[in-house]
Amino acid sequence: MPNPIRVAVVDDHPKFRDGAIRMLMAADGFVVVGEGSTAADALKIAQENGPDVVLLDLRLPGGGVEAIVGITSTCPNVRTIVLTVSENEQDVTAALRAGVLGYIVKGGSGDEVVDTVRAVVRGDFCVAPKLTARFLITDGKRVEAVSQP
Repeated sequence: MPNPIRVAVVDDHPKFRDGAIRMLMAADGFVVVGEGSTAADALKIAQENGPDVVLLDLRLPGGGVEAIVGITSTCPNVRTIVLTVSENEQDVTAALRAGVLGYIVKGGSGDEVVDTVRAVVRGDFCVAPKLTARFLITDGKRVEAVSQP
């Protein structure tokens, strides 16, 4: 049996965080190695627990983008995925430029979250399908908004 994917979940809403953890634990091949509610928690968990993925909200106390920058600069083997309500172009662009490898909008299915985590661990780059039409991704960090007709 392959090693489970080690995930940390950081969201300032306890009920949402608990639901995300339960959903991941119910899926095959996952273990949750940490949870928190702030940007500082996200960075500490990444540094101390070394998860494969930190799944975090963009609207964290201390700043989700700041957490992403801290994780990507100090823990290069830890991948970050945003799970947020924001579809705002500035938020998506800031997160992608900070180094996230996945961007999921809350309200989607649990399968979408599970599939995105698995894809990012495989080395793929995943943005929620309803957002990809709005962005031209020219490399791993540079993102340009594209006008919608």
